[in-house]
Amino acid sequence: MHVALAVKPLEELTTQYGPMRTVLHYKAPTAVPAQQHPTYVFNILGGQTLRESVINGADGTPDLFVRLVKYIDPVSQWTRFAVDYWSVNGFWATDHVHRAVAESAYEDAVRTEFAEPTLTLSRERFTRGLASFYDVTDVI
Repeated sequence: MHVALAVKPLEELTTQYGPMRTVLHYKAPTAVPAQQHPTYVFNILGGQTLRESVINGADGTPDLFVRLVKYIDPVSQWTRFAVDYWSVNGFWATDHVHRAVAESAYEDAVRTEFAEPTLTLSRERFTRGLASFYDVTDVI
């Protein structure tokens, strides 16, 4: 049995609570100084995974994952919620103090990857929507 929460669209949540903050990006500027990036990487990777979507490569290891993570911000020491995106082509992480905003951003990232894939994938991955596109996903 699955429980689906009625969550407002990301645009509406962003208007109400503010935008996600970019804390890591493989080629763009971020809201945190570059000197702090290793600490953010450590804290986000060590955070509690709340949701996850994964595409495995031919060898069985992930070629792409998108995670919703609860973690402790290394500077403010506040609990934050991050969308952690990593693939063989690049990585980024955004975060927010409100879980609802991060949940919506996570779902948006998962659906955007399906709509505009960054990996070269077989045609079979697109036959049944998100269920066949990702090896693991909790986005309906």
